[in-house]
Amino acid sequence: MEEMTSNNHLSAYLKLINPSEIEIKEDSIFYRDKYKEIIEYLKLMLTDSQKLEIYNYFKPKGLLLINISPGTDLLDYLKLISSNFYVKLIQLRESEIRKDPSDFVANFITLLRNVDKLVIDKIPAQKASKEEKEEKKETKDYSQKKRKLFIIEQKQEYDELFEDNNLFMRFLTHFQDEKYLDELLDNHFILIWINYNYQELLNYYGELFNIFDLFINIPRINEIERRELLRKFMEQNPGIVYELDTIVRKTEQWEVQEIKHLLTMAILKHYLTSELTTSSNEITDTILGIIENGEYIPYIKKEALRGKTSGMGRERAQIEDHTPVSDSSDSVNITTREIESGSELHLKELIEEIKGKNYSKFMQDQLYENAASENYNELVIIIDKLNKHEPLEDNDRKILADYPFILNDTPSRAQLNLEKAKKRIDLIKKSFGK
Repeated sequence: MEEMTSNNHLSAYLKLINPSEIEIKEDSIFYRDKYKEIIEYLKLMLTDSQKLEIYNYFKPKGLLLINISPGTDLLDYLKLISSNFYVKLIQLRESEIRKDPSDFVANFITLLRNVDKLVIDKIPAQKASKEEKEEKKETKDYSQKKRKLFIIEQKQEYDELFEDNNLFMRFLTHFQDEKYLDELLDNHFILIWINYNYQELLNYYGELFNIFDLFINIPRINEIERRELLRKFMEQNPGIVYELDTIVRKTEQWEVQEIKHLLTMAILKHYLTSELTTSSNEITDTILGIIENGEYIPYIKKEALRGKTSGMGRERAQIEDHTPVSDSSDSVNITTREIESGSELHLKELIEEIKGKNYSKFMQDQLYENAASENYNELVIIIDKLNKHEPLEDNDRKILADYPFILNDTPSRAQLNLEKAKKRIDLIKKSFGK
């Protein structure tokens, strides 16, 4: 009690959320297979029945560790669970932590050991009649006994904010002692620790399972899942249209929330540059423009720019090439860098010849239709190599020499133009019964 008297300011670091305050729709969540493990674990802990078969083999403590990439909808999913099961939710209040990071770190363990007391103090007082005071006391007693979800999101920026003080290491080190772990478990909460650094977990892997019941590692969404997410968005917003295959490719290693933010930003830009109609709005070019101009950068690209991931050079080169293209000469210069790296002198000379050439929209469509009708599959592969900065083979160079106009566009633009041309050709053939 003396400890809490001297640290009664710690309740400011906690945010208590009532289920009725949560407004998240179920159809806004992208459900992954691993999410099933989370919900089943929480069902087990919230049921809290000693008669379940699992208790014959294992007594869960209510401590769950999750590793996932940034930019997901995991927090929203956990809030939805809180709302559906009518369980109060506790989170760290980041705005208060940033005011005095050193105080938070110094008192972090004390805060964890006294969560119940700190949260009870946050229940607002109502009227002062004796009956209502008794009712409030009963409510507090019940609230204290009923389990709550306590989410600790270990954000990447905490490493810099707390300098050399690693919260996860402090947590693991302190609660290895069974006495202290029992004190932690005296609080009526289910602790969910969200980690974004898998390498860090490997450093402490031996200590993890002395504390946590379960470790759930959630991988990035794959190509199939990105396609499903993008298709679902169009189904929910029938007035919005984009080239599904193109956007799936351009969002490789992106996460759910990142893709959603990209799409909503593209819709806003489309509205600002043209008139948003109620029928059909083709926003593929707008989406590609945002990506190429670096107007929205996903976490994986941010890390590449900071030099924290393997393959940093290639990622950085891709982002550097996603700079605004002011004219055809600039876009040719970008491609020239790619080609010079492969010592392709013939194409370099060819590029010099076509520098400054501008084509009308009609002429460009005709050129791409001709290319798509003659060498569509080969050009798709060649453009993909250019986009990945891979060297071209002799046959690739010969084919590309027949279609120099492609080098006036960035690889992603060229790919999109080629796909549109192929669809127009297929439509014409179909109309003639071919």
